[in-house]
Parts: sequence; structure tokens; C-alpha cells
Amino acid sequence: MKLFILLVVVVLERSWTALARWCADRGVQKRVLSLRQRLSAVLGESLALLVVWFVPPLILAWFLAWFLAWIDADQGSLLGVLLYLVVSIATLLLLVAPGQAHKKAKALAQACQQEDAEHAAQCRAQLWRDGADPIEQADSIEEASPQQLAERIITLGFNEWFAVLFWFVVLGPAGALFYRLTDWFAQPPPIINSAVNSGANTTANAGAINESLPSPHAQTGSFIDALPARLLALLDWPIARLYAFLLLLAGGFNRGLDAWLNGPIKNDLSLAEKNADLIGRVGNASLELEREDDCAEGAVCLADQSRWYKNASAIVLRALMIGLGIVALFTLSGWLR
Repeated sequence: MKLFILLVVVVLERSWTALARWCADRGVQKRVLSLRQRLSAVLGESLALLVVWFVPPLILAWFLAWFLAWIDADQGSLLGVLLYLVVSIATLLLLVAPGQAHKKAKALAQACQQEDAEHAAQCRAQLWRDGADPIEQADSIEEASPQQLAERIITLGFNEWFAVLFWFVVLGPAGALFYRLTDWFAQPPPIINSAVNSGANTTANAGAINESLPSPHAQTGSFIDALPARLLALLDWPIARLYAFLLLLAGGFNRGLDAWLNGPIKNDLSLAEKNADLIGRVGNASLELEREDDCAEGAVCLADQSRWYKNASAIVLRALMIGLGIVALFTLSGWLR
């Protein structure tokens, strides 16, 4: 059943344009952060965080457990199976690819192929602003190399797709929801503007996220505020290594394995930074494109740079397909329902 759900989600997410536009605007994340802000005024920031973080996954887990019990008690209950499928598919569609990084990467590759420098710069800036930073990065988007943008695309593929789907396979929709909420609360939370600019833009800006200003409680450094980031690093640790292994299978195995085993030891990095560093390093090596990059230093060379972006997107997709193949094997063996 989970394999069927994963296949449906992948197909719908890549073909349902209205959903893609809504997700690209981070609609779910904005509503979650808005709810947290409203509850903070009543419960306090720490308690509001715990409520929005833990209560929805617990409710969803109880709801689906009731459905599964109903299915087991009444074998052949087609309605129960359909309801479970609908809830699971809807949950995943709201959680995967919140930033639509794969579509931004595709637009960047097309702009580079067409030598459209202005559009390419806009796409690069959008990818650079997204989360899940690789460790080796330039100080600004203007200084970023194609290799660094390729690492960004690969790392965002982990954050937007692989991690959520992994926890869905292991813990069901509630696990996927808990992971995504942990991811959102681990990021420096922006301010939600509920009242705002005067004039014609008042309605359009209502409830929008002002990403340039940090939330006041981001400065407090309390244990509760720091808890999502710490837990996210622990949740990512095993699956970052699984994702890196799938990148080896999807790309250049020997070069990727060498980058994994013989990469520089960076003891000064946090656990989250080590996870991102491993994914970016192994993914970059697995692309096997360094010898094909003929761009002169400082040259625009957009058509040549497009190879990095297309291959980074392709290796992420191949890694996901290999992961789906492994899920299929577990399903056929009877280890997954």
C-alpha cells in the first residue's frame, strides 16, 4: 500500500500544476507558522511550539490507527482502505517539495541552455535563498560556482523529498508530518505579518511571511526553541547516510565512495552541518562532471553550466527511483504493507 501511495504522490506532485504553484508559495508552512504565532499570544511561545509541533502528528496517528483497526476488524472494507489512501496521499502532497526546488533547478538549467543570463540569475538566487545549505559555499550568490549550486540542488532534494518519504515509509503519515514540522521549526522562524502595508497591497500582504526579519524568539536561545534543530539533526543522521549511498548507486560509485571515505575530517562542524557536508560532498563527486567543466575562470559560460544543474537534478531523481525500488522489494517480501 505504501509503495502505491509513494508512486501516486510522485506523479501528482510533478503533474498537478495548481498544487505546485501553491506549494511554491510555501502555503502550508505559512499557515503553520501563523497558527504558532497566534497560539503564542495565548499560551506563550514555548508552549505554543510544543502544541503545534506534537499535537497534529498525534491526532493523525490516532486517526489512522483507528482506520487500520477498522480494516483489520472488517476484512475487505474497501471504504477503510480508500480513506487511508486518501489521507496518506493528501498528507504527503502537502509536505513534499515545499520550496519546489526541483522545478527551480529545471528552470535554471533551461535558462542556462538558452543563454538567458537575467533569468538564470533569478533562478540561482531563488535556489540560494532556500534552506538546507551545503557547507562548502560562497559568501554570496554572485560568487557561487556551478558545483556549489549543484550541491545545493542535491541537498535540497534530500530535504524536500527523500527525508519526508523515508519517515513516511518507516512511521506512516504521522511520521512524515512530524519530520516536516520539525524541519520547519528548526529553521530561523520568520515573522508573519497579520496587519500591514497600506494601500492596494494590504490584502495581498496580509498573513505573508516577512523573510527578511527574524522572529523575536529566535534571539532568546531557550532550550525549547533549540530543540527542533537538535532533533532534526538526529533524525537526519541515519537517512543522510542512506541518501548518500543511493547517490553512489545513482552516479559515479567509485568517486563518490572515495569522497565519502577520504573526505576531510571537520570536527568543528555540528551534527546538522556534518549531515549536509556528507550529502553535498558525495553528491558532487558522484556527478563526475569536473573534467567536463570547460568554463574559463570568471566566464559566463551558461550553456556549459547547465550540465551541472541538469545532472544534479537527474541524480536526485535516480536516487529517489532506486529508493522506490527498494521499497518495492520490501513490499514484495511482505515486510511492508
